[in-house]
Amino acid sequence: MKDKSRQIAPFALAFLALGTGACMVSVEAEAPDIEVTQQNILFPGVAGTGVLGDVAMTHSFSQKHPKLDLPAGLTPEVKALEVTLTAKSGITSFDFIHYLRLSMSDGADKSDAIELINYQRDATGTTGPVLTMPSANPVNALEQWKTDAAVFTVDVAGQLPESDWTADVTVRFAGKVSYQR
Repeated sequence: MKDKSRQIAPFALAFLALGTGACMVSVEAEAPDIEVTQQNILFPGVAGTGVLGDVAMTHSFSQKHPKLDLPAGLTPEVKALEVTLTAKSGITSFDFIHYLRLSMSDGADKSDAIELINYQRDATGTTGPVLTMPSANPVNALEQWKTDAAVFTVDVAGQLPESDWTADVTVRFAGKVSYQR
């Protein structure tokens, strides 16, 4: 005959732990791939770049999104993993870009900008019509998602085209929400 007390003991201990508050609950959910794309962003041409050499420009655009309003007690994070530029018109490759920085701020307070990507092209490399730039150190962009719009600012330097060009800008985010009690 089996000893029933040995079978019941683990359940009794677990029940006692729940009753005394010694139990800890931990839940984590991930959203591994969230893409935000702004299509056909117009970058104005820069006259005289053939003579001037490298020049820089800053271009900002805003994007509406649902306000992220999470209940208290959660530990959320949203990180930019990579940024992809896709040539649409006026250019056939991004070889002219020597440096690119993309930052994000919330639509209400543009002073809270965070850097999503900081790219420097290898002098011997080529890019083509699609330029994918992984983030070296993804930062939490949660605060920028707590309003209903974000402002993205692109700082670009290099032998910029003399005529206007357009590109799609895609930012790939990953999110995680944790709850522990």
